[in-house]
Amino acid sequence: MRRWRRLSRVASTIVVLTTAVVLSVATLGGVSSAGEEKPPADDIGITDDEIRLAVIADVENSLVPGLFQASVDGMEAWARWVNKQGGIAGREVVIDFIDSHLSPDDARNAVIQACAEDFALVGGQALFLNNVDDMVACPDKNGQPTGIPDIPGLALEPAQKCSGITFVATGDQEFCDTRDQRPQTYYPFQGDFRWYLKENKDLHGIFAVPNDLKSTRDSIIPMVEAAMELGIRPDGEGMYNTSARQPQSAITPLIQVVKENGSNFVYNGNAPTVMVYLRKEAKLQGVDSVDVWACHQGCYTQEFLDQGGPDVEGTYSITYTLPFYSEPRKNPTLRALLKELGADVEDMNANGIAAWVAGLLFQRAANEVVDSGETLTRATLLDALRNIHDFDANGIMGPTDVGNHKASECFVISQVQNGKWKRVYPKKPGTFDCSKQNKTSIQLDLLE
Repeated sequence: MRRWRRLSRVASTIVVLTTAVVLSVATLGGVSSAGEEKPPADDIGITDDEIRLAVIADVENSLVPGLFQASVDGMEAWARWVNKQGGIAGREVVIDFIDSHLSPDDARNAVIQACAEDFALVGGQALFLNNVDDMVACPDKNGQPTGIPDIPGLALEPAQKCSGITFVATGDQEFCDTRDQRPQTYYPFQGDFRWYLKENKDLHGIFAVPNDLKSTRDSIIPMVEAAMELGIRPDGEGMYNTSARQPQSAITPLIQVVKENGSNFVYNGNAPTVMVYLRKEAKLQGVDSVDVWACHQGCYTQEFLDQGGPDVEGTYSITYTLPFYSEPRKNPTLRALLKELGADVEDMNANGIAAWVAGLLFQRAANEVVDSGETLTRATLLDALRNIHDFDANGIMGPTDVGNHKASECFVISQVQNGKWKRVYPKKPGTFDCSKQNKTSIQLDLLE
């Protein structure tokens, strides 16, 4: 089994709880041809020949070994692709991986190291980056506290999400405007729940939510509350805590609730393994009332199919990008990713895509600075990021207002049919449902 496949399941354990995965193709403006003067670029991490980018990610650790290795692989694949096209501002992109080891101290030390050596933080996934003082106050080459630009593949901690210099192409940061209020206003995605209700009237059942980390739980609760407000009635307690590290036996009480209430809806907001256990336990207990087994984008992997086998037949999964299993060759960006990873589409997962996305967002912002004739610095890069409001990923996803920290309203639903993922909504390949009703607002006090 390929290394990428081995890591895909553990790497999806937490990252998949967040909202939206996106891809983008940036213009390659600013790359000088032979004999031409290179575009001006001058700051920490930049030389005449290189631009160094730091990837801070939780990889080696005792809890989930290899957790975000796919993020590192995705960034390195992006760098190879970019360098083949002339790099950024006529310079080769060099990736510096710094392991944060699922440790708050190591994450903060990694930021300090990157501040002194790298131009920006790109594609990282560090779950305990809960102190960003050193990131925000990071001095540029002239000693000004510009901050080091942060374009992570994943950010869950509110401190990082709301730093002001963090731009998450794959996540929703809109709640940051009310972070200091009680309650806060969240803008959860509900497009998938709307579609489930349209196709299946009078849904009622349970929601499996994560409790391993508060930040992962807080990323799921607004979506669950929105689903219930839409009309999906809770059975029993409605929301049930689950852990990605629990055995299947821990799922038994949840399926008993489903059985006692004749539930026709089950949603998994935790790791894909939890959905596998839910399906297997339902089969064991003879539960056949469920019409909708729904999962977040983390389940959309070949690993999920391999682990679940025939027991996960019929499971739905949302994606916020084109579904790469059913239409991987229809978009040049997806083709490039697969080629640079040196892997088949079945080895794809959300973490590698999120890192690739972050690299592409950096590429677009940097090239916009170059195209404007300005010198590429940390300050001009941040200005460019603040002015990107149409990050549509060359058709990979719907338009995204990165500058205002708003996630896309677009989605696709796929379903396991005959052991494979198949697009079911919208049916036409290459399209999305981008209704404004796919996102809503809800008030919750999750930061007390």
